[in-house]
Amino acid sequence: MPGIRAPRPSLLTEPLASYCRQRLAEDPHLRPSALFKEVADLDFQGSRSTFYRELDRRVLVPAGRRETNSQEEDPQIPSEISRTLARRHERTPVLPQRVAPIAGETLSSYLARIARANHLTVTEVLAVLPTWFSTKTNNLDDRAQHHMLAPAATQALHELAHLIGTTPAGLTHALPAFGTDEGPVRATTACHRCTARLGIRQPVPVHLPIHHKVCTRHGIWLSDLGEPHLDVSICPEITAAQHRANRLLRRFTPQQLTLAHQTAVEAVPPWPASPAAVPHHWRYRLLALQTHNHHRGISTELDTYAHAARYPDAIELAAAVLPKHPHDPARSTGENSPDLRTAAPAAHGHFATQDSSPQVRATASGTTR
Repeated sequence: MPGIRAPRPSLLTEPLASYCRQRLAEDPHLRPSALFKEVADLDFQGSRSTFYRELDRRVLVPAGRRETNSQEEDPQIPSEISRTLARRHERTPVLPQRVAPIAGETLSSYLARIARANHLTVTEVLAVLPTWFSTKTNNLDDRAQHHMLAPAATQALHELAHLIGTTPAGLTHALPAFGTDEGPVRATTACHRCTARLGIRQPVPVHLPIHHKVCTRHGIWLSDLGEPHLDVSICPEITAAQHRANRLLRRFTPQQLTLAHQTAVEAVPPWPASPAAVPHHWRYRLLALQTHNHHRGISTELDTYAHAARYPDAIELAAAVLPKHPHDPARSTGENSPDLRTAAPAAHGHFATQDSSPQVRATASGTTR
């Protein structure tokens, strides 16, 4: 209309907005600054302030965190602590019981397991460690590296290694609080069967790479934090899809794969294109998962079932629409969304060749008749 300024198109496209929504659901403590780095790798052309403004406009970040975007890098560090972060204990004891860390375990969880194994309280463990640990555990994001904490991180690492009688390299590799890996992660709990082999009965909160959805050793679907794990061994195609996702990471970044997977989930049709694909369709896989996990007392109304059931279809479709050249920004950011709708029927033609469980085949054949 003459005299009316046309609205500026949003730089945060719908696929990128869906990616941000999924990442914030997977990791509730994800900092907006870390999320901005991820979307920048996906060819987001806006500035940091533009990205924050888009998050506010789309209400993707809780109100309590939107107000502190400019101070999100600042942990709660009292002024008197900043002078004692590098304080060294001259006689740090060595605890009698060693505790092996779980890959990706949070620092608070690891300190609590150390205290429990040695019949101590967490306060008593923190009393013999530098105040770096007290400050770090008071903040929810283990991976945040504040400029006031970073100089004392190396010394704190050696103090903790001396306390439990292990090597600093092992702690650095397992604990994100000391690691240098900046790859995107998701908050979940470690596979309960893996931890049970170590004698751990309680859930262990961890940060895993965003593409890691299934424990391929035990066939366990690693749900989001606070949700129960699912036994997906009855559907081996779900574990096979995790192996395929790992192979795709040889050519694509985790952000590209996650964006393609999230867009493919929305494009997976609710019903198969042909009767031949019915036995392998995700709705019958959903029924098999609900029946198989019902004996564990897990409610059948969880959205986790649908996420696990769609996973093989979504990975198949994501692999079909990912660019032939991994550095093609147009395809990797999901701008060619029509390709997903075009590739969906073709991808379902491949699903009919996948293996399926006997229970799914029996259910499908009975329904078809």
